[in-house]
Amino acid sequence: MNPDASPFWRTRFWQQWVVANAVGEFVGLGAVAALGFMAFKHAGEPANTIQALTFAATFVLLGAFEGAVVGVAQRAVLVRRLPALRGWIRATVAGAMAAWAIGMVPSTIVSLAHGPDTPAQAEPPLAMVLLLAAGLGAVAGPLLAAFQWHSLRKVVTRRAWLWLPANAAAWALGMPIIFLGAQSNELTSAPAVIVAVMALTLLAAGAVVGAVHGWFLLHMVFPSCAGENTA
Repeated sequence: MNPDASPFWRTRFWQQWVVANAVGEFVGLGAVAALGFMAFKHAGEPANTIQALTFAATFVLLGAFEGAVVGVAQRAVLVRRLPALRGWIRATVAGAMAAWAIGMVPSTIVSLAHGPDTPAQAEPPLAMVLLLAAGLGAVAGPLLAAFQWHSLRKVVTRRAWLWLPANAAAWALGMPIIFLGAQSNELTSAPAVIVAVMALTLLAAGAVVGAVHGWFLLHMVFPSCAGENTA
């Protein structure tokens, strides 16, 4: 048995991967959320098409920062197992921007359809919001992963395709956590409480996402029997 394939090393790799994703999303997505909140508070609801598109483009550009932070954190773990890995950070930045572009479509359409003078619409039930969030994650996850897959498949010679469904499953679970945490501002107006809840939310979402696609990653980068080469 290859010592690298022992349960200890597999578990250690998975744990490091989960921590890297949790910290990466906490820093990266946390910065996007903070800057986006300040921009929204300063500018308010988009009043026309140009403002709505500008608002969406701003989040897509901020998504590049999230991608860079998460990419650096993930690569720090991956490179220990896959030293020949190249282009992972660039791929994560590109994937994050693409995922943000898809993610901003619903809110941009709503902004374009309803002007600032349009009467407020009733909020959909929380269960519906979370279900839509899961669907959004299932779509945006593989889009992010597609860019990373191009880098991964060069050093992982089998099962690299698993990275796409892995991210679909991971973000289908992670996105509802983020949307649920975003509801905290409806439960309290205390800034400290809202910040604390969002911090825990981002850590939890990052950990869940990392735990799910990290499990798939184990089967891609570790041999399952003696003499089997996966990279």
